[in-house]
Amino acid sequence: MTAQTRAPLGPRTPVPPPAGAGSRPGGRAVAVAGRGGRRTRMTTLAVALLCVAAFQASSANAWLTVLQASAAAILLSCRLPRPRLPDALAVAVAAWAQLTVVWSSDVAQTRSVALAYTSAALLFVAVRHVATTPTHLLAVGGSYIVGCAIAAWHLIIEARGAGGQASAMDMAVRFGIEGTNINFTAYSSVTAFVLALGLLKIRGQRRLFTIGLITALPVLASGIFLNRTKGALVALLLVVVYALLSELNSRVTWVAAVAVAPTLLVTVPLGLGQSALTWADDLIGSAATGDVLSRVELWRYASSYWWEALWVGGGAGTFELWNPLGIRPHNAVLAVAVDLGLLGLLGVAALFGVVLARRAAQCPVGLRVAGLFLVGGFPLWLTGVWEFERGPWLVLALLSMLPVQVAGRRRAGDPGRRATGLPGPVRVRAAGRPAGATVLDWPGAITR
Repeated sequence: MTAQTRAPLGPRTPVPPPAGAGSRPGGRAVAVAGRGGRRTRMTTLAVALLCVAAFQASSANAWLTVLQASAAAILLSCRLPRPRLPDALAVAVAAWAQLTVVWSSDVAQTRSVALAYTSAALLFVAVRHVATTPTHLLAVGGSYIVGCAIAAWHLIIEARGAGGQASAMDMAVRFGIEGTNINFTAYSSVTAFVLALGLLKIRGQRRLFTIGLITALPVLASGIFLNRTKGALVALLLVVVYALLSELNSRVTWVAAVAVAPTLLVTVPLGLGQSALTWADDLIGSAATGDVLSRVELWRYASSYWWEALWVGGGAGTFELWNPLGIRPHNAVLAVAVDLGLLGLLGVAALFGVVLARRAAQCPVGLRVAGLFLVGGFPLWLTGVWEFERGPWLVLALLSMLPVQVAGRRRAGDPGRRATGLPGPVRVRAAGRPAGATVLDWPGAITR
């Protein structure tokens, strides 16, 4: 090397490292990667807690565990919730239930039922805040399905040990789990059955998940059959029929479900069509499995009780203390009305209506998923106690997050915007899916 090309010697001016990088080269990138790793671990832990909450939601008396696990999942997510309209409605319903303590005639009872409302609402918000990828949805939803399938499997084992096939086919014999309300087990199985059908709409999931969901369906159906709860049996039949018919024409079946289910939920407990309901109840099974006549009497008491506090209700849980039968109204409309008044009823109706309407507006697949939830829940809401249980609120939250518009686009073969029917920003994300990525790798498919 000649003198003309040799670099001049002398002291070098030190180059300061980037801010926060320390003395190591690439320290900033390492720090960012470290923070990202910690956030990933915290998110994983939050999802695990949410899976615990979902599994416990299949148990009748685990509302406190669900409440604590849901709150912890939100705290561990390392980010503040960004509430949208459904989240705001859920929080408003829970807050209103807590407020009814002020005018309740039995503070202890109202606090207990209000906490049940709060547990369901917090689980709803936690699912929508934490389960932000299809993998999370499958994990959380699968946890609830596993809990319900375990309960159904216990009924199958009990039926086999109680006399074999003859006992299992005797419609006058009901099988249940000791310490758990027999109707709760059946209603949970129906809700899990609907959820499994909804989760199967996520395209591109691992084959193991698909096999697990498909395997759970006959187990849940067997548990519902052995339980002999009429509302659950009717719900299972309606879900299967609706699932088949909606494949032929999803819009017609959806319109029929929206026209019939809410109308009957309101009119039947208020006195219209009760004779037809009694006839249908006699047609379904024998008196050994119970009848709907006691429900009709109960609805009359509940209607008169509601009119005494039309707007604000008598306080969560107080109706069962003062009616002659000492039980809840066994109708979702009347139960929420006597608890929270017309204001609370409108809040719950708006919550469920907004979620189902948004899901139905996305695409034919979303239409079918929303219809399954409505049809599957209708018989339970009409004659049972299912308004503040964690199961339906959990499933509603999961269905609100399912990326079914992707499945709808693939089925329709339309890569454009018509398959989603969603607002512009979501369509842009839909069109920008990376080449070769599956639905499970694409969080942008999820809408709220």
